[in-house]
Amino acid sequence: MKKLTSVMAVILISIATTQAQKTSFGIKAGINSTNQKVSASGLNISTDANIGFYGGLFAQTGISENFAVQPELLYAFLSSKVTFDGDKTTDNFSYVSVPVLAKYMKDGFSIVLGPQISFLVSAKEKSGGSTTDFKNQVKSTEIAGVIGAGYTLSSGLGFDARYQLGLSNIAKNSADGKDKINGFSVGLHYIFHKK
Repeated sequence: MKKLTSVMAVILISIATTQAQKTSFGIKAGINSTNQKVSASGLNISTDANIGFYGGLFAQTGISENFAVQPELLYAFLSSKVTFDGDKTTDNFSYVSVPVLAKYMKDGFSIVLGPQISFLVSAKEKSGGSTTDFKNQVKSTEIAGVIGAGYTLSSGLGFDARYQLGLSNIAKNSADGKDKINGFSVGLHYIFHKK
């Protein structure tokens, strides 16, 4: 965790130093709704979506008037649930996510697209009245594709919505099949010193 934070800090400072006049920084937070697509032993299971949250920092480095690169450092709490024979099981994941997005902007509107790598912090399953830690069964990194759109006011305040498509299998043991996380998120952001 400390290494990841240090690396992101160096990247953001480097961007700001080399292109200070074209770089803005911001904060963001919101809610997400995620589910898991699991395939094992010939069965395909899609869990029900559950509500989580995210928050963090981002930098926006302009390449031209309408294009920018937007790296982010986010903490995300993801949750999904499944009900079988009346018993509800909820899987909760905590990740530190680093999306690096290409951004197109015009008249306040924006579209983003790019990859995201996430580093696992915790994985816990709740069933009945008990909680089980299953972090040792989940891979330490997860890769996803991100696409989204947003709108930013001249004040720097804005909102955005995104879809995250899980590209990598998070199950550590191949015998457990494939397990991918997908989800939507909506939230608010604020860009400091917007130009």
